[in-house]
Amino acid sequence: MNDFRYRMAKFFNGRTGVDALGRTVTWVALILMLLTMITHSSIPYLLAMVCLIYSIWRMLSKNYQKRYYENAKFLEKTAGIRRHFSGLQYKFRGFVARTKENYRLRKIYAYFKCPSCKQKLRAPKGRGKIQVTCSKCHTVFIKKV
Repeated sequence: MNDFRYRMAKFFNGRTGVDALGRTVTWVALILMLLTMITHSSIPYLLAMVCLIYSIWRMLSKNYQKRYYENAKFLEKTAGIRRHFSGLQYKFRGFVARTKENYRLRKIYAYFKCPSCKQKLRAPKGRGKIQVTCSKCHTVFIKKV
């Protein structure tokens, strides 16, 4: 077993490996494969195979400098797109965290809107009928919570 690891390490020594361009091309190949399954067309399949072969060729290439410059050019061209999508990832995480917190708070508080200004208000559950004063427009009304 150690001999196999040694041979694999020796084989991959000096090769470029996976970079951003290689990952993107692999994802494009995966999407094209899914498209092939939906459309049953051979054109997306052939394009997917070309993408996979190109991605594997990039990973196994020993011309490190040329692959580095290709990847740098790719990163330069896609900087705006990547910045947009990385922001979406953090927005999605924040949305999930807020949703979990709101669900937890719904067990403790009753939520309702002010009848005059539609401001969202909350009050502790289980208090019966209470007199509520809106924090925005100072309207006073009775609400059962």
